[in-house]
Amino acid sequence: MQQSNAKSLPANRVWSTFRRFTKSKDNSSAAVKTMFVSVLILLVNMLTGVLTARYLGPAGRGEQTAMVNWSQFLAFSMSFGIPSALIYNAKKNPQEAGVLYRIALLIGLVFGTLAMTVGILVLPYWLGSFSHEVVVFAQWSMILCPLIVISQINNAAFQFRGDYKTFNWMRYLVPLLTLGAIGILILTGYMNPYTTALAYLVPSVPLFIGMTILLLRTYKVKLRDSYRNFKRLFTYGLGSYGNDLLGQFSVYIDQIIIAGLLRPADLGLYAVAVSLSRMVNFFANSITVVLFPKASEMAKDEAVALTFKAFRISTTCTLLGAVFLMVVAPFVIPLLYGKDFNTALTVFRLLLLEVTISGGTLILAQVFMALGKPKFVSILQGVGLILVIPLLFLLVPKFGLFGAGVAMLSSAVLRFLFIILNIRYNLKVKLPRLLINAQDLQWMKTTMNSYIRKKPMDV
Repeated sequence: MQQSNAKSLPANRVWSTFRRFTKSKDNSSAAVKTMFVSVLILLVNMLTGVLTARYLGPAGRGEQTAMVNWSQFLAFSMSFGIPSALIYNAKKNPQEAGVLYRIALLIGLVFGTLAMTVGILVLPYWLGSFSHEVVVFAQWSMILCPLIVISQINNAAFQFRGDYKTFNWMRYLVPLLTLGAIGILILTGYMNPYTTALAYLVPSVPLFIGMTILLLRTYKVKLRDSYRNFKRLFTYGLGSYGNDLLGQFSVYIDQIIIAGLLRPADLGLYAVAVSLSRMVNFFANSITVVLFPKASEMAKDEAVALTFKAFRISTTCTLLGAVFLMVVAPFVIPLLYGKDFNTALTVFRLLLLEVTISGGTLILAQVFMALGKPKFVSILQGVGLILVIPLLFLLVPKFGLFGAGVAMLSSAVLRFLFIILNIRYNLKVKLPRLLINAQDLQWMKTTMNSYIRKKPMDV
């Protein structure tokens, strides 16, 4: 009996530690839990991508991508930095968080409507290589733009509230519902580019509406000092808009331009390469979600030190993941997607390097955002945007998908160099080390051990 109890002690200890960790609300726990959810999302998205590629083929996958991406691209591109402005100002002025949230919603509704209008007018001209039915479907998808902008504001609200549980559930449920809808389409025999596009777009609608209602009930406040709070949001938002815009351009601009320059089948091949390469991006995205709100509360030296520590750990993990995927890609891509997608291997490897560098740049940019200097990031990253667009137009028609990969990687390298130089000279601080070392590994070990050593009463 005593032996049985002894054996159960390690298991009980592990379970107790796990429970304390999941209930903890500190930043390390939030970052790790967000990273864990990101891994789950990647697995769900990968399975969804495999199914759509298998059943639609390169051409059908390209049509589906064209119909889905534009609403998301325009909505994210025309948020004008309001989500970042909401996090920053709500952290600096927590007593006015409710007013700031409601004003942000009104601004988001206006910008979302603007994005919808732009999309409806532009799509017929840009998607000239696609069928009339694909163009019309893409235009109808524009009605989701206001709701997508509002969802970004809701995510910002969950972040400044520290409610990462709801934030992560929302991130996970949308792709999970999409996967379920794809499964139903396959079982019922209704799988085609149009129904698949609906499976990507529709499941998020009730969730976004529900979360907005929940937050409005939480913040039942009058819009006092509306102009002052509007000015706070809009001033910071415009300053950070370039950074937000470039972040979205780095996600969508390559696919948007390829849609106008190459065949639907090429876009399908590129979409698969992009979705696979983004698998390693969860390290940077997960850390950024927690880093920006936390660093906004810190003094300059502390914010810089925390940002570079996050950069070193995240970039190392991302690079290791990228190297692994480069090695297994020749076996995995044809196995999962079919031999038709083998031609995406070269651009896939280039995009893995681009994701690794861009993820590190995204983390380093948070120090400017947290110190109330978003304009530096906007100006610097804007240079990268100025470079990538002409490079895509120059290299894609000449070299196809390989040219797109070279253009994206070149832009990522330039943005990283600009961020590093401006941390050194605009913030006037000595650059911390860029490579991970034993101290970082010890910090990670100490952070995890702190949960093991905690007693239940400490939680």
